[in-house]
Amino acid sequence: MKLKVLFLAWVIIAAFMLLMACGKTNEPGTRFKIDFGAVGDDHWDISNVKMEYDDNVLEKKISGKTAYIYGSSKIENYDDIAGQFGFTAVQILPAVDDVVEYQDISDDRIRRLLIWPTGKIRYDTGVKETSFETKVNQNDCVEISKQVLEQYGLTSHMFDSEWNYSESRLTDPQDNKTTVIGYTVFLHFLLDGTSLYGEPRVTIQFNGNGEVISIMYNMPDYVKGDVASIKSVSQILQSIQRGEVPVMYDLDSIPDRITIEDVELCYYSQTFEENVAIAQPIYVFNSVGHYENEEVPFRIVAQAN
Repeated sequence: MKLKVLFLAWVIIAAFMLLMACGKTNEPGTRFKIDFGAVGDDHWDISNVKMEYDDNVLEKKISGKTAYIYGSSKIENYDDIAGQFGFTAVQILPAVDDVVEYQDISDDRIRRLLIWPTGKIRYDTGVKETSFETKVNQNDCVEISKQVLEQYGLTSHMFDSEWNYSESRLTDPQDNKTTVIGYTVFLHFLLDGTSLYGEPRVTIQFNGNGEVISIMYNMPDYVKGDVASIKSVSQILQSIQRGEVPVMYDLDSIPDRITIEDVELCYYSQTFEENVAIAQPIYVFNSVGHYENEEVPFRIVAQAN
């Protein structure tokens, strides 16, 4: 859902006010509506599905926990960051929408680095893709990814234990055989000791030799701001059932009923159009979707403040 112009202007102003106030924990922080984006089929709606859960059990899971509003500080030391990647010259291209680009051409290899004001980074190493069956597996790529991030000084945050990957494939038109020729690894970070959902993540693409083709680093240096005024689990679940709040969930189809077994208080980050990143608390409900012939575990994510 796109924000209306007037509302967006207010959000941007409020976001900057929030950043100015980072470090204070007096009154509950400003609430920014989380836009989870399009997830699955836009016509899916779980608000009318029967939900079974124990209020007391779920409330105890988050009892006594404090959540915060996190804001990102604006990047100013572009050249210092570029130096971490071996770029010594000033950027050769003018900044577009405050995105600074560096390039280095040597030995028929073009390296490119783009830096956003929030600290988002894209680095193209100049390494080419390959067309043969990969010599490494996804676990190898995860370990290489962590080493590469440490090499470039991008490990100021703790890694989440969960990670994902996708495969690059090539199909031979003669025998119709499909071969995995590379992997893309998705790493996640922790914020305030808990899982961080949404935009911040690391995406690293590998060729068949296990060489890094590109790195997309989208993890701002978050600054803890005000205490967030979180709603009770019961309030959020009732709002979900009434269809009053946007939710994100990972299901291929709508179940007949849903059992909510557990809940975690985590964070979700989104970047506003003026390159201001905000992280806010969410509830992640570990659930089971019941169908006629099977049960499918899945998660429901909803804004907590």
